[in-house]
Amino acid sequence: MDAQLISNIEDLGLSNKEARIYVASLMVGPSGVQAIADYSGIKRVTTYVILESLVSLGLVSQSIKGKKTLFIAEDPTNLRRLLDKREQEVKDQKQSFETILPELLSLKSLPKESTNVKFFEGAEGIKTVMDTYLNKVNLDRAKYVYGFSNLDDVFHYFPEIKANRANPRRVSQNIRSRLIYTSREGDIMREGDKSANRESRYLPPDKFDMKGDFTILGDMIVMLSLTGDHPLGVMVKSDVLAHGLKVVFDAAWEAAEKYN
Repeated sequence: MDAQLISNIEDLGLSNKEARIYVASLMVGPSGVQAIADYSGIKRVTTYVILESLVSLGLVSQSIKGKKTLFIAEDPTNLRRLLDKREQEVKDQKQSFETILPELLSLKSLPKESTNVKFFEGAEGIKTVMDTYLNKVNLDRAKYVYGFSNLDDVFHYFPEIKANRANPRRVSQNIRSRLIYTSREGDIMREGDKSANRESRYLPPDKFDMKGDFTILGDMIVMLSLTGDHPLGVMVKSDVLAHGLKVVFDAAWEAAEKYN
């Protein structure tokens, strides 16, 4: 079997074995699987699978003679369809490239920063988040902590916060707080705002069904999912994301004023 011919057929888009079996089919004429396998030097089982593939490409057809299935190589001009298929694939790839190019170009101008993300699961994992995130922040850059919170969920996991109506660690580190919260107990935080070095604004839970707890401290975001059987904590260190969420907080802070 001419190795150069096989190589040229491969260039059209067939594999080496597909090319060999197609050429074998051309040369032996209408034949059963075993005859084509013997001529191509490829195992019978593999030859059968590849012949089925060539049938789907329109390069080989089948005929029944008695109880035997014969495979017949179609005219070699049908190989041109492989080139047409590749040409269409290239057109589709070019179109896809043009679609994603604006997004790729926009990435070039994004600020280059190292974003660190950590996940914590389970009740103990949630407590680890609260025990550690205040230690990870640059206090020279973060004199304020901003939070959205469902206090009923928070109080369930952190009895010390419920007892003090504030995070004792934050208060001891002299970090001021702005808090937007809901609670079935109503507007329960305002009375202790001054002693807790905090400003708070209450939202009625029947109107704002807030879930979990979201905190912004410097370039750190802490997100807690506190409902269900599998509580989850996520810590994200990113100037860009922290700034973006802080803008959302500021908008919500202004909107919450009418409920207080």
